[in-house]
Amino acid sequence: MMRETLSLRAHHWLILIGALVYGSIYAGMLDVRGIAAWFAARPEVAKAFADPDFRRADALILLFSTLFLGPLALLLGLLMLIFVLAVFGGFLLPVMRWFHLPDWLASAVVLTGVGAALWMRTDVWLPRSLWFMGLLARACRIIVSA
Repeated sequence: MMRETLSLRAHHWLILIGALVYGSIYAGMLDVRGIAAWFAARPEVAKAFADPDFRRADALILLFSTLFLGPLALLLGLLMLIFVLAVFGGFLLPVMRWFHLPDWLASAVVLTGVGAALWMRTDVWLPRSLWFMGLLARACRIIVSA
């Protein structure tokens, strides 16, 4: 009974994390403008949106495309992760049962494997992610300043 009253649901955690992030931004502990300026000043995006006639339009197109297609891309990534967890977790499930281990351990092992694979291949996805974050920050800077 006591555990049920103290447990937080997913939306409670999201509200708590959002409040902590907002509080840290408000208190000045998290400098969002400095982080955005660092991303926008990266050398690989320094020449982005350089055309004086179309720079604002290009920046708006990038931001709107990201806002509308980004959730779809995140959903597809989440579905891919669920598929990988289901397939490889299904392969490991008989092994876990043979060793008399709990079923959820198969999913935990697969999730750990996916995390390790992502960690080992940061040279593939991290530069592209930083480039895209820099491009978004530069587009936001152009739209806000113009």
